[in-house]
Amino acid sequence: MAGAETISASDDQLNELVISIQSRFEGLCLPSNCCIFTVPEKLRRTNEEAYTPVVVAIGPYHRLNQSLMPMEDHKLLYLQNLLQHNQNYYLKDYIQRVMSWEDEARNCYDRQIVLDSYQFAKMMLLDGIFTIQLFLMSSDHQRRLPNDPIFSNPQILKAVRWDMALLENQIPLFIVQRLFKMAFKTHQQHMPELLQLMCQFFGKVMRMEKLPAWVMESEVKHFVHAIRLSFLPSVMEAPNDRDEGHKEMKFPPSATELVAAGVKLRRRESECLLDIKFENGVLDIPYLVLNDSTEQYFRNIMAFEQCYCINGYLTDYIDFMHHLVDAPGDVELMIDKGIIEYWLDNKEAVARLINGLGRENILSSSNYYFYNLSHELIKHCQRPCNKWKATFKRDYCSSPWVVISVIAAGVLLLLTIAQTVFSALALA
Repeated sequence: MAGAETISASDDQLNELVISIQSRFEGLCLPSNCCIFTVPEKLRRTNEEAYTPVVVAIGPYHRLNQSLMPMEDHKLLYLQNLLQHNQNYYLKDYIQRVMSWEDEARNCYDRQIVLDSYQFAKMMLLDGIFTIQLFLMSSDHQRRLPNDPIFSNPQILKAVRWDMALLENQIPLFIVQRLFKMAFKTHQQHMPELLQLMCQFFGKVMRMEKLPAWVMESEVKHFVHAIRLSFLPSVMEAPNDRDEGHKEMKFPPSATELVAAGVKLRRRESECLLDIKFENGVLDIPYLVLNDSTEQYFRNIMAFEQCYCINGYLTDYIDFMHHLVDAPGDVELMIDKGIIEYWLDNKEAVARLINGLGRENILSSSNYYFYNLSHELIKHCQRPCNKWKATFKRDYCSSPWVVISVIAAGVLLLLTIAQTVFSALALA
């Protein structure tokens, strides 16, 4: 009897567990269009601040951060301003339209958003209109509100710009684009495209004043995605075909090793960071500007690549530069050649930034963008004749006076040999 009671009790517990698990099935699904992610913990540990907003929350992941609450009232001011100056739709119309996009928007996030439909719609509307107004006010001073703290304080504007380039601080771009179209549909032929306004807002970080047509026509998911695209060439092809059967990962030699092997480093005037070429002993590298915001932008793009992209192009670029800049002497070379421009405290900070970015990278030998280029540079450095030629040029051709001395020594040696030969012939 005691055994039967024990079995009965176990069955009850089993049934409770079944019910508990089944209750959690409701609403579970894999997002079909996921593009906004929580930064992987391994990356976050390297630099927590690089992924965390300090002024404004955009989207759901940081909306409960108390330090960001003051900007919520500012979002309401921007919405009020838009409604006053754009009579195409009433507030009710915007809310209804955003609610109709709810499922599509929720599917863009990598975790469930614990907000009901009304809260979710309110968040999307406020953040979308805030973004639109911010871009327009940044582009057109006449649109700005009197005493607007964002535009009256350069440090706050800079912080807002940083926050809006964080992977965890995004809303789907289609929300912003559709709200933009609703608000300005009768005037859009006289206004810049939303992505062009975004390009102007993020300024020099995107290395261009105007987005190329191929980016404008791409299915851009959010602002981190757009910034990433601005770094890439229009045709994504590896520099050379490679043997897919050979998967061994090789990294480029350091800048100092390359120069010692006779490679000439040269600055390339290109908007695309990946446009690195090696021809006839010359390594052309697009210039890289490093400042106090570079690390944050790059870290969030690299986190996005790790979570979403098949090919981590910017991750590969950072890794390539990480191996080029292996020691203080490498930094000196890259700065002297104009390849690196920096607005940091010192040259040591340059090395720390680049090597810090490259330390936690996850690379694929089969997809590594600079696979062939790295192998070409390694082969060049392994040829003894290249090192001998480089040593000769450095030691004996460094200045006109050294060249003259070498020539004079050579002539003197030849005369000595000739004299010896003639003396031997005379004796014979």
